[in-house]
Amino acid sequence: MEYMPLHLEIALVSVFAQVALTFYAVLRMGLVRLRSIRDYEISLHEIAIDSTNYPEDARKHANNLANQFEFPILLYVAVMLAVVFDVSSMPFAISCAGFVVSRYFHRFVHVRRNNVRTRFVVFLAGLGMLALAWIFLGYGLVTISYTV
Repeated sequence: MEYMPLHLEIALVSVFAQVALTFYAVLRMGLVRLRSIRDYEISLHEIAIDSTNYPEDARKHANNLANQFEFPILLYVAVMLAVVFDVSSMPFAISCAGFVVSRYFHRFVHVRRNNVRTRFVVFLAGLGMLALAWIFLGYGLVTISYTV
């Protein structure tokens, strides 16, 4: 039985951690929306066509959920390519993990006080980590040695 290299495990755990964050964001958004309806902050009629009528807290959660389907897609593709072409490395894996950690911090800031400056700094840090992951992936793809 062969074991997966540590760097590949870290990259794959990063993907699962991001997927877990996305599922959590869906559940939290649903609960916050249900609470706003239950507490009569909004009626079903008001949100039937336009979800922007939800109270601010519910809109923050919805916006954060939308964020989970933007840049994380690039993480999924990068890890998939690293697995398919067997070009994962420790710097790649650490960059992937750093990106996912930044997504957790970004969510925390986004749905709490929503300090835009802090959120932007966290976003930039995550973007930098994701860019590094792609640079390491690109390097690995360019330096592949194929056996014929």
